[in-house]
Formats: sequence, C-alpha cells, structure tokens
Amino acid sequence: MTESYDASWLTGARYDALRHEDFERFCEAASRDLAAHVPTCPDWDVTALCDHLGRVYQGRAHVAEHAEFKDQETFETRPEGEDPIAFVRRWSDELDRVLAARPDDAPTVTFMPDADTVRFWRRRMALETLVHRTDAELATGDASPMDDELSADGVDELLWFGTHPENDDDDGTDAVGVVSLTDGTREWRARLERAGLAREATSRPDVTVRGSAPALLLSLSGRDLDGIGPARFGVRPPALEGDRAVYDRLLARLGAF
Repeated sequence: MTESYDASWLTGARYDALRHEDFERFCEAASRDLAAHVPTCPDWDVTALCDHLGRVYQGRAHVAEHAEFKDQETFETRPEGEDPIAFVRRWSDELDRVLAARPDDAPTVTFMPDADTVRFWRRRMALETLVHRTDAELATGDASPMDDELSADGVDELLWFGTHPENDDDDGTDAVGVVSLTDGTREWRARLERAGLAREATSRPDVTVRGSAPALLLSLSGRDLDGIGPARFGVRPPALEGDRAVYDRLLARLGAF
C-alpha cells in the first residue's frame, strides 16, 4: 500500500466502531418500512437495499478471510421468508467475525493495485455502511449527521478509486480540467484528462467545490442533495466557483467506475 494513501487513514478499530454505529442506524431506519422507496437509489426499496448491503458484507468477509474474491454466482441470496434485516445482520456478524480475527496489516487482495491489507476492507466497509445508512434513513425519514472524519476519508477514497487503471476509458474530452474540493480545512485536487484521472496538488483549479466533508462525499457518490432537499440530508449542497462542466466531468468519471 502506498504511503500517500495510508498516512491519513483512521485506525482499523475506529473504522469498525463507526461501521457498527452506522449499521445500527441503518437497521433502525430500515425497520420503519421495508417497502419504502429509496430516493437516492431509484430502482430500490428498503428491502432491496438490505439485500444489497448483505451481499456486500458477504463478499467482503470472504475476500478478507480467504484473500480471494468470491464468485458472485455463488453468493447466497436471502432465503424466501427470511426477514431482510435478519439477513443483513447475519452477514454483518460474519464480517465482524472475520475482521476481529485479523490485524490491520494482514495480507489480502483488493481491487486497487497499491492496497493489499485488511485495513483497506475495514475502511471500505465503514464507508459503504455510512452511505447506505444515509440512503435507508432518507427512505423512511431524514438523514442523521455523518461523521466528519469518515466522510473526509470517503472523499479521498473516491478520488483514489478514480485513478484506477480500469477508469482510464476515453471520455471524449481533450481539455485538461482540474477540480479543487475543500471543506475549509482539507483540500483534494483531481486532474481530469481524456483517458484518466490523477491526484493533483499544484495546478490552478478550473472549478473549486466548497462544502462540508459529508456534503462533498454525498455529491461525489451521486446523491442529489438539491433534488431530494438539503434539509432531509442535514447538509447544504456544495457551492461551486468556476467551470461547472469540469465538476460534472469528474462526477461522470467517478460514476462510471
């Protein structure tokens, strides 16, 4: 794992604690109405969201334990008649079992070329749970506050994922664009080229996006703060200064990964 992506990460214990907190909020929100539509995931209701998160936990518990990805065709689907919350809890417990038995630096495989320890999956599962907890809460009410440090970690993670070699598809735009994202205390820069995205620290930005870390994470994750309503998310949408098209290009590239 490269130092540039590891130095500012939280501890594994902190990731696990935050995931547990957000998972309980997820289950509380889901229990209100399993048939409720999820506005941030238009094709899903809450039951489908439970099934999705359960499958994610199932797959990531396997890879953390066996250092190999599980064939999706062999994933267990929720048995007919099993409560969706019981299903996702069962796989959350399995993920807990696997992670509790492994230190942060235990070797595994991931989908990022420069990451190869269990700490990657602790971080990834904490962030997966944070965003889907918010989805569940919006389906049945309003979102509760998001942890600021973890949200900032999520911004960093998404930009990192955007640099993956599989994200180097030609987007048809020759111009180089630089996006600066800031929550007032931290800044992230991304350089967009025709065939890829790179982390960037020096070039003058074409657009600056300002907002809280939760607002930036939600926006980069494709959550429509303006359309659904900022009051429901509990955060203001990010404010843009500069070329909106460059930011939209970044969102499109992250959404395609």
